[in-house]
Amino acid sequence: MFYALELRLRLFVRQLVFGALALVCVIVAAVFFTDAALVALAEAYDLLIAMLVVGAGYLVLAILLLLFARRPRVAVPPPTPAMNIAALLEAFLAGRAAGGAAGTSGSGTSQAGTPRDDD
Repeated sequence: MFYALELRLRLFVRQLVFGALALVCVIVAAVFFTDAALVALAEAYDLLIAMLVVGAGYLVLAILLLLFARRPRVAVPPPTPAMNIAALLEAFLAGRAAGGAAGTSGSGTSQAGTPRDDD
C-alpha cells in the first residue's frame, strides 16, 4: 500500500521537476526569439517600429490567453450508476445463450470456411 503511494509520489515529483525545467526552457526560447525578432525588424524598419510590433504581438497573445481562461466550461453530466453484478451476469448469460444458439444452426463450416469441431 505504501509502496504504491511512494511510486505515485515519485512520479508526481518527477513530472513536476521536468515540467518546471521545460517551462524554463520555453521562457528562455521566447526571450531569444523576441530578441531575434527585434533585431530583424529593427534592420528592416526603425527600432521604434520593431518594438511596437513585438509589444503588440505580446499584447494580442495575452488577450487571447485571457479569453481562453475565462471561457465557460462545459458542464459534465454526472456518471451513470455502476451496473450491479446481477445485471452483468444476466447480460453475460444472454450473450452466451445467443452465441450457442447461433453456433448450432449453421451448416457444416464456420464463417472462416473451416469445418466446425461440433459437427
